[in-house]
Amino acid sequence: MLLCCLAVLAAVNMAGIWHLLLICISVVLIAYLSWLFSKFTSAQRDHEKQLITARTEITTLSAEREVMVRELSQLGRYGNLLHGCTDLAEILQISQQMLAQLLPGSAGTIYPLIDGEGLAEATHLWGIHIGNTKMQAHHRDCWALQRKRIHLSHSDAPGSACPHIELPEGLDVLSSACIPLTAQGESLGWLYLSTSGHGSFPKLAVAIAAAEQLSLALANLKLRQHLSDLSVRDPLTSLFNRRYLTESLGREMARCKRRKLFLAVLMLDLDHFKVFNDTLGHQAGDTMLIAFARLLQSSVRNEDIACRLGGEEFILIMPEMDQEVAIRRASELLQATRELSVMHDGQILPPITASIGIAVFPIHSIDADQLIGSADSALYQAKHAGRDRYAITENLAG
Repeated sequence: MLLCCLAVLAAVNMAGIWHLLLICISVVLIAYLSWLFSKFTSAQRDHEKQLITARTEITTLSAEREVMVRELSQLGRYGNLLHGCTDLAEILQISQQMLAQLLPGSAGTIYPLIDGEGLAEATHLWGIHIGNTKMQAHHRDCWALQRKRIHLSHSDAPGSACPHIELPEGLDVLSSACIPLTAQGESLGWLYLSTSGHGSFPKLAVAIAAAEQLSLALANLKLRQHLSDLSVRDPLTSLFNRRYLTESLGREMARCKRRKLFLAVLMLDLDHFKVFNDTLGHQAGDTMLIAFARLLQSSVRNEDIACRLGGEEFILIMPEMDQEVAIRRASELLQATRELSVMHDGQILPPITASIGIAVFPIHSIDADQLIGSADSALYQAKHAGRDRYAITENLAG
């Protein structure tokens, strides 16, 4: 009987243990499943965040790509427009318009260098500069041009600004960038940009790319002008040559004919120049020719054309000038030639004189070649009459 009771009790305990064990296993399973669900939910949230971040980055990259494509397209158009430019004014005008579009957050000024003077003149401004800039500056006033690399400055560091920049007064914050315009090692000027605010300069990479295009355009223009000058200018004196004379005289005569105006031609020849060359040498002779050419250039009007025919012969085309004024100008040139003082190898060269022949359109001829021939005949008269004087066709004077 006792044994039966113990057996029953043992069976009841075993059932309780198994029941308790099943409860524990269920709790563990529920906890595990809850953990798995929580982990899955967290992973799903992280995945959704990653998707949102990825979409945002894709949208940002797409917008940046569109901006880059648009900027590249504008830079390409800018380059094509520059390629078709034929003079400096056209290059600067197009640059002003295109750079204002490419760099909307900046004000800018282009400083092209003036050949042979080391000076640059501010031109083609767009926008309003936070810091003003000098209208005319020396190439040493721009550190970018001196160092031939981009120079950034900020009003918080006044010593960083180039000397051509006038820093703003008050609380305005200025950021500036000077970009050198150079091509094949030659300095052509610089581009000055300014903007307000802190941080990095906006669209600096675009500005650099645009400056490179502008530099190439300026260099190509300079090369074309040099080649053009070689074809129409005398290499020794830099006066126009016979070819340019032929092209321009007929055009000027036609213009004066339409306006019913006179045109004077002065043929000039240095007296006894062969003796001068033989006595002092050709280098001294070249020095004198250069000095005389400069005298002619400084004595004529902007609309006049000074040419060297060859040797010691020169010719002046003077549109809208009658005979009376031409005579007065010839007298002044004769006197200026007598007073010309030229230094060569540390010594003053002997003085020279000139003879001048005058012919006037349409009085003496209406044909270009005949008009030059008339001036040449008058020059021969002046030589025959004793030199150092002027003569008018068929009428000796002076």
